[in-house]
Amino acid sequence: MQLRILLSFFFICSYIFASGQRAEDYKTLSEDGSWCWFSDPRSVYHQGKKECTYTGFVTSEGDIVITSKDHKSGLESRHTIYKNLEVDDHVNPSILFLPDGRLMVFFTKHNGLLYYTTSELPEDISKFGKVNSLNLGKMSCYTNPVLLSGEANRIYLFYRGGYDWKPSYITSDDLGKNWSKPKSFVSKEINVSSNRPYTKVVSDGIANIHFAFTDGHPRDESQNSIYYLRYEGGSFYDASGKVLGDVNHLPIRQESIPKAYDGVEHNQRAWIWDIALNEQSNPVIAFTTMPEETNHFYNYGIWNGKEWITNQICSAGSSFPRFVRKKEERNREPHYSGGISIDHNKTNTVYLSKPHNDRYEIEEWTTMDNGKSFSSNSVTTNSLRDNIRPVVVRNAPKELSPRVLWMNVDHYEHYTKFHTAIKGNQPANKFSGKISEDSVKAVLTAVADWQIDNFHLVKHHTLDWTNGALYAGMMTWAKTSSDKKYLDWLNRIGWKFHWQPYYRMYHADDVVVSQMYLDMYEEKKADKNSYRILGPTKARLDYVINNPSKGTLLLNYRDAQTLERWSWCDALFMAPPVYVKMANITGDDKYLSFMDQEFKATYDFLYDQEEHLFYRDHRFFPDVKLESNGEKIFWGRGNGWVLGGLVSMLKDLPKDSKYRPFYEELFKEMSEKVVECQGKEGFWHASMLDPGSYPNPETSSSAFFCYALAYGINSGLLEKDKYLPVVTKSWEALVSAVHPDGKLGWVQPIGEDPKKVTAEMTEVYGVGAFLLAGTEMLELIE
Repeated sequence: MQLRILLSFFFICSYIFASGQRAEDYKTLSEDGSWCWFSDPRSVYHQGKKECTYTGFVTSEGDIVITSKDHKSGLESRHTIYKNLEVDDHVNPSILFLPDGRLMVFFTKHNGLLYYTTSELPEDISKFGKVNSLNLGKMSCYTNPVLLSGEANRIYLFYRGGYDWKPSYITSDDLGKNWSKPKSFVSKEINVSSNRPYTKVVSDGIANIHFAFTDGHPRDESQNSIYYLRYEGGSFYDASGKVLGDVNHLPIRQESIPKAYDGVEHNQRAWIWDIALNEQSNPVIAFTTMPEETNHFYNYGIWNGKEWITNQICSAGSSFPRFVRKKEERNREPHYSGGISIDHNKTNTVYLSKPHNDRYEIEEWTTMDNGKSFSSNSVTTNSLRDNIRPVVVRNAPKELSPRVLWMNVDHYEHYTKFHTAIKGNQPANKFSGKISEDSVKAVLTAVADWQIDNFHLVKHHTLDWTNGALYAGMMTWAKTSSDKKYLDWLNRIGWKFHWQPYYRMYHADDVVVSQMYLDMYEEKKADKNSYRILGPTKARLDYVINNPSKGTLLLNYRDAQTLERWSWCDALFMAPPVYVKMANITGDDKYLSFMDQEFKATYDFLYDQEEHLFYRDHRFFPDVKLESNGEKIFWGRGNGWVLGGLVSMLKDLPKDSKYRPFYEELFKEMSEKVVECQGKEGFWHASMLDPGSYPNPETSSSAFFCYALAYGINSGLLEKDKYLPVVTKSWEALVSAVHPDGKLGWVQPIGEDPKKVTAEMTEVYGVGAFLLAGTEMLELIE
C-alpha cells in the first residue's frame, strides 16, 4: 500500500513540476504584444559573442517593441523603438542581422510610411539610431528584409507596394544608408490597383530568395490560388528552374507563374501563411483553404523536385476573431484562421492554432512522408485564453527554449482593437514554497488576483456557499494585505446584494457569506451606513433562533426540512462561525447558546469517537458503506470543513467563554488524527483512510488542515515541535499546486464524498481555504 502511494507521489510531483500544457503555465515574453503574419522574421535566434533570441511586436497602444533574451545569462531586455505608431497589428516589426551583428528593424504603418532603424552596438538592443522613414506610396504595408552575402551583402526589402498593392522591393548596397527606387516584381496582365497579392518570403541568406503569394485577399478572390517564385542571380525562376524573368524586365506576369496550389481547380480560396526551405533546399509552404468562410483547413505543400504535392493537415475551425455582436452583424475578418507556422529548421514540423472546447490551442504536427500523414502533440491544452498565430523562432537550434511563440489573447475583436500577450513554450517559474514573508505574500497575491481576475467565469451564484467560502479566505487576506483592492472587491459584492444572505432561511450553506459580511461590519462599523451591513444577517439568525427547525438530522435531499438542521459535516464550517461573530458584535449570548446546541447535536450524530473524524452525513456510516480497502469513509474536505470552521470559531470565542473548552478539545483531538493521515508528499487526499484509491493530492482539504494546524501552533493549542514539520511540509505541497499564473490546482469538484482529482481542477472554495492557510502561515512566520 505504502509503495503504491509513494509511486503515485512521484508521478504527481513529476506532473506538478513539469512544464505543463496550459498556456498560463508557460513564460510570458510580453504582457502586451501582437503581430500579423506577413512581416517576417518576427523572432530570430542569433549566436555571436552572445546567444540570444530577438523578438519584435506591436503593443495594444501602437508601440513598436524589440525584446532580447540571453540564453546563457538568462538576462531579458526590452526596448521601445517607436511609441504610438498606430494601433494596428499589421505594423509589427521585422528583424534583419547585419554582418557585424547589429540589428536592423523595419516596420510600416498600415498603408503608410516605411520606417527602419539600426542598433548602435552588435547584439545589443539598448540603443538604436535615428528612426528613418521612406515614402514608398500610401499603400505600403508589411516588411520582409533579406541580406544576400553572395551579392556583397545587398539588402532586399520586400513589402506590399505603396502605389498598386503589388509585391514590391527596394535594395541597399551600403547596409541601409541609401535605397534604390521601388520595383513591383509581380503583377497581373491587367493591373487593377485594388488587387493585392499577399506574399511570404524566405532566403538562404547567400544567393537565393523564395516567394509564395496569392492572387489577392480571399475576401476578394473566391478562387484564391498560391504561386511560387525563386530569385537568384538577377533572375526569377519557377520551382522547376525555368526562367520567368529578370530584374531588368519587371513585373513578371502572374498568369505565367505556375501555381503551388490551384484555387480554381479546387474551387476554393486559399491564404498563404508560411514558406521555408527543407534540407534539399526545396520550398515548403503552409497555407489555409476555406471552402466556406466559417470552415477553415490547414494544408502543407512541398516541391518534391518534380511537382508540388499539397495535402490537408487538419481542420482549423472557423474564423478566429471572436467578439460579442448581433447575429445580423457580419464578422469583418472571416478569413483569419488561428494560424500556422513552419519550423524552418525542421520543415516536416508545423505549429498551428485550432479550437478545442471553445479555446484556440497550439499544437505541433509532424509528417514523415512529405505531408501525406501527420502525427500531433499538444503544446497548450485547457488554456484559459485563446492562443493564436504561432511563429517558430527563426534559426532556432534543436533544443532552443522557447522555440515557438504565440499570441495569448485577452481580447481580439479586430486588427485595430486587441490586447494580447506573447508567450513561448518555456515553462514558467513556479512559486517558492519557502516559509518566508515575501514568498508567502507573493503566492497569496497571485492566487487572490487570479481568482478575482477570473471571477466572471465562476458559474455559481455570487451568494452561493462556494463563493461564501472564498470570501471568508479573501477577507482574511484583505485584512492582512496592504493593498485595498481586496477589501474593495468584497465591499462591492456586499453592497451589490444589500448584504443579504442567500435565499434559504435555514440552510447553513446560505448563511456562510455572512462570515465576510460580519467581518466587513467590524471594518466599517464607524461608517454611518454600517447598520445596513449588519441588519440582514441579524434578522436571519434571529428568525432561525426564534423559530427553530423541526427537521431531522437524517439528511435526505428529497426532503428539504432535513437540510434545515446541520445534518452534514460541511455545515459546521458554514454556519457556526457566523453565530459566534454575531455574539461578539451584539454581546447577546443567545447566538452562542443556539450555535452550541446545534453543533453538539451534529457532533453527537456524525462524529466517530474512535477515529476522531466526522462522517459527511448518515449515508456514509460504516453499516451503510465502506471504502474499497474496507476502511470507514471519511471525506477529506468534509473534515477540512469542520476543522476550518473550528478555527474560525476559536478565533472569535472569548478566552473565558464557557463554551470554549469543548471546541478546544475537539480541535486538538481532530488535529492529532489529521496529522496521521497526511501523505508523505505533504498533501492530504480525498479520502482520509483510503489514500490508495485516491492517490492524487486534494488541495481544499490540505489547505484547511494547514490552516488549522498553523493556527493550533500560533494559539498555543498544539505543540510546535510536533506540528511545525507537518505544517511546513503541507504549505510547501500546497504552493507546488499553484500554477505560475496563480491558478490553484488539484481541488476536488463539488461533491459529498471522495472523488478523483486532477491538476487542472480548481474551485473558489479551494482558493478560500488556501488564502486562510496562507494568512495563518504569515502569523506563524511572525
